[in-house]
Amino acid sequence: MQGWYNHRRYMLTQTGKYSITKSYQALMGTKPRWNIVELVWTSMAIPKHRFMTWLAVRGRLLTQERKLRLQIQVEDTACCLCEEKVMETNVHLFEDCKWTSTVWQAMHQWTEVPVHNIGIVQVLENIKGNRWKQFKKEIMAAICGAIIYHTWRARNWRRFRDIRVHTEKAVTQIKKEISERLHLLSSSKRANKCRHFIQHLLCN
Repeated sequence: MQGWYNHRRYMLTQTGKYSITKSYQALMGTKPRWNIVELVWTSMAIPKHRFMTWLAVRGRLLTQERKLRLQIQVEDTACCLCEEKVMETNVHLFEDCKWTSTVWQAMHQWTEVPVHNIGIVQVLENIKGNRWKQFKKEIMAAICGAIIYHTWRARNWRRFRDIRVHTEKAVTQIKKEISERLHLLSSSKRANKCRHFIQHLLCN
């Protein structure tokens, strides 16, 4: 940090004035921008879904596997949503788990969009790379976020309350939340560009 100042002049800005942002960037270093960030924090998604998706993308959710890595005592490491007796990891829970796969299949049938669950980051990158209208990309990303949120919610209810959330209930709730969000944003200029797709979701 001593190199930031020269003759009482702050060297990280042209004006010589102190900047918290410039100091933070100097400490952290320059990092490439993740191209899926805008799909995680899209206004189409419900705020709590955005936050949960970001944690899942970063691998920060406290799964049983992550607890072990943090040296937290765990009695049962198996996924509580399926009967596979497989360790609950971020990959298993959101990619391989039969409970999650059933919800994804229901979303495929609802949207009629062939987005295959090959991992959270890969799904969002595929959505980003498609030649869809931007608002359609945001809708599909919001659906992905809703699946992540309700999977984690079902996991917590099962593990901490011993309440089993059926996939049909989760699918119904996801459709309701996405439809409500579509009604809220359907009058925007971006929504007008993919009106047919929006009507398809609202009518099914």
